[in-house]
Amino acid sequence: MCKCSFVRGALVALVLMAHARAQEYTVDDPTGDVVFNGVRSTDVSLIFDDSEIVVNPGDQLNLDCGVHGQSRYCIWESESGQILQVEDVYSNVFDGVSKPVNTVGNECGIVINSADIGHHGQWTCKVFVVGKSLVGTKNVIVTIKPTSPILEVDSSRGLVVTNEDETPVKCSVAAARPAVGIRWYLGDRDITVSAETEETPTDKGGIYKSVSTLRRTFQPSENGQLLTCSVTHKTLPVPENTSIALNVVFKPVEKPVSTFYQIRPGNDYEVKLNFSANPAPIRKEWRYGKSFENVEGSISIPGSDGHYRADIEDLGNGMYTAKLLVTGFTEADANKNYLLVVENDYGETQYKVKLSMHEAPKDTLSGGAVAGIIIVLLIVVAAVGAAGYARYRQMFCFAPLATPDPEEAKDTREEHSDTESARGTSTSHAANLKNRLGQLTQVFKKPKKDHDMKQDETEKKSLTKDEHNKGSPFKEQSPNEKEVVYAELDLGKGEPEKKTEVKAEDKTEYAQIVGTITDNREEEKKE
Repeated sequence: MCKCSFVRGALVALVLMAHARAQEYTVDDPTGDVVFNGVRSTDVSLIFDDSEIVVNPGDQLNLDCGVHGQSRYCIWESESGQILQVEDVYSNVFDGVSKPVNTVGNECGIVINSADIGHHGQWTCKVFVVGKSLVGTKNVIVTIKPTSPILEVDSSRGLVVTNEDETPVKCSVAAARPAVGIRWYLGDRDITVSAETEETPTDKGGIYKSVSTLRRTFQPSENGQLLTCSVTHKTLPVPENTSIALNVVFKPVEKPVSTFYQIRPGNDYEVKLNFSANPAPIRKEWRYGKSFENVEGSISIPGSDGHYRADIEDLGNGMYTAKLLVTGFTEADANKNYLLVVENDYGETQYKVKLSMHEAPKDTLSGGAVAGIIIVLLIVVAAVGAAGYARYRQMFCFAPLATPDPEEAKDTREEHSDTESARGTSTSHAANLKNRLGQLTQVFKKPKKDHDMKQDETEKKSLTKDEHNKGSPFKEQSPNEKEVVYAELDLGKGEPEKKTEVKAEDKTEYAQIVGTITDNREEEKKE
């Protein structure tokens, strides 16, 4: 009894150890790149890309599969049940299957030299390791060339549509693997945006029928153009197209009043008026009278009444030119109004015509000229706005011309009275220029605030007072002693005096020069 219990315990321990070393699992990689099922250990994993493969019959099919770690052997299995052992493939046991050129990270990969319909479907790579297996699957689509596209219309009459109703047109491909792509073209213009495509599987082998329906209202100007259904597919080196001529039916297209100018009296004049209609007109004539409502006469086309002769020219594709020849044009002809009446199976249209001996009025401004004027106005408005902003922020010289302060002018004259008398009449001209230049430069200075103006006036008066209290305008100064002196710059005859200024944000300050005073006046007296 004890012996049996011991055996059972040993078996349980072995089972637990085996479970700890191996783990059954199913893994879906969150990146979508690798998906595999099977048994995995901590040191063995599968290298596999589950992306779908699309291959044409006869092309090479590469089935890649690799493993990290040690493996015993691996196999590939098709959806139809065919099994290929990789070792046998590498030993050239199977015809048409070979070893890939690169086996690094592709240790279990194989190459099918020429794919065919039998290779279509799901393929599974299974790698066996000690007590475990790693599995990866991918879908292989072996293409089937599409059948020819078909336009579902009565080709004997072409595609007949009206310009007032939306017309559905269908293009179908009966079978293809995978489904085809369908695009629509009217002439060289892509109109696929007006179409919808429906894909229907025809069997379990991935073969599809595709039907594209175009819904569009066609215009008279599109009459005669080719409507093309274009099919693209992996098996087609170039798109396969099918086309049909577009036959748009409509009544004669209306036009505004047409006026012909600069007609010389006494000469023959021929009126030529273009219009479009499809189908061809069944009735057409010219009418004339004092007004468009009061008709005095009519001329069938072709036809003549002696003074007028009517004819028509077919330009093709629903385009026509109606002609009216007036023999010996007179002022009476210019006073009449003319009507061209055209009727076909879809309606009647009247075209109004006037004849004039005067010159044509000058053309109004074109859209481009109007746009140019608008742009120039916008630039001017932007410039004015920028100037106003700069003036508001006092960024440039926009300050108004300040009126000279009488007191300030008086102080200035007092400060320089001694200097001006020393210079004599030869410097009076320079002083006048200085005053004028001072007035002019006021334009480029920011207006002084009241506080700053008062401060400048106080400084000037203090300077004048100090000069009068001195016994001598100059004194000797020791080398170690420094004195603050306001500099007066003499530009000489013919040049206005300037002040050295240091500009702060909102006021003008006078520069201070610190140095040793030299008695220049004594030298001037000696000279």
